[in-house]
Amino acid sequence: MKAVVFHGKERLSVETLPAPECAPGEALLRVAACGICGGDARSFFQGDKFTGERRIPGHEAAGVIEAVGEGVARWRPGDRVALAADVHCGDCFYCRRELFNLCDSLAILGKHMDGGLTDCMLLTRRILEHGIIHPVPEGLPMLHAAISEPLCSVLASHDDLAIAAGETVAVTGSGPMGILHLELLRARGARVIVIDLSAARLARARDDFGADLTIDASREDPAGAVKAATGGVGADCVIVAAPSAAAVAQSIQLVRKRGRIGLFGGLPAAEASVALDINRVHYSELRLVGNFSYHPRYHRQALEVLASGAIRAGKLITTYAIEETEKALYDIRGGRVLKAVVIPNQGALL
Repeated sequence: MKAVVFHGKERLSVETLPAPECAPGEALLRVAACGICGGDARSFFQGDKFTGERRIPGHEAAGVIEAVGEGVARWRPGDRVALAADVHCGDCFYCRRELFNLCDSLAILGKHMDGGLTDCMLLTRRILEHGIIHPVPEGLPMLHAAISEPLCSVLASHDDLAIAAGETVAVTGSGPMGILHLELLRARGARVIVIDLSAARLARARDDFGADLTIDASREDPAGAVKAATGGVGADCVIVAAPSAAAVAQSIQLVRKRGRIGLFGGLPAAEASVALDINRVHYSELRLVGNFSYHPRYHRQALEVLASGAIRAGKLITTYAIEETEKALYDIRGGRVLKAVVIPNQGALL
């Protein structure tokens, strides 16, 4: 099989390796498509203390079950399935309360164990028992199923924030995840304001994805612009989808009294401490919600949303052959693509 192998900072190769074989309790997945996320790009360009010296990356995979080992009852050869990133332990304080994404021993496909940027992926007993795997709905292209994983976290955050139709939501950041927020908010019937520092990204959010209003934070005050667009009240909800301490600090100036703020993305370690106007939080009764990962049910829901056509997956995706993985990573860093998806097996399974 061909596989992408990550060796450390800015070092990867595409190698021919022996295909894995199923032991009892395991399954073999023939990968049709695997997305590359921002975390994969950060690991490549900045290094990653978790992966060790050799790791097959990738946690946004969809494919066809090729073989199953003895004792595997849930899946059979020929099943079309999609994977999500998390593998929990099932036994810690949080798992016992079904807060699986907060598992004390949480493992990530492609980071703590080999992932999906390969022709063939071994689904170990731990992945099958405690990972996130769901059938791909009939009629949903495998290429589109591969972006179900990033959509999970967007769905979960919108539920945490209780976003309703007719509300005004400001999204700070219009990179890949910001655009996914925009797409889902549009489908939910919200009015969406997108804030960014890039005129080009804002034009894409407006012209290609239908943002109701865009605000160039390099040229105007976002708080004043949001207030002007909402009759002086402020947004019902703000989603910070940019790795920016300034955006986090600014979020409490964009939202109305008793509004909600979703801190969707993490920050670089050096910027993780942010000064906030706590009096504004206190006297305006603001709700700050951290959004990290998701319950496994959101993966099934994400596949259903994609199958419904509510998310225009084809507008998001740029495809690459497995040999072009490094080019895809540079395209992600350069902001030239929204969602890079690698197509192993010469696209035969799409």
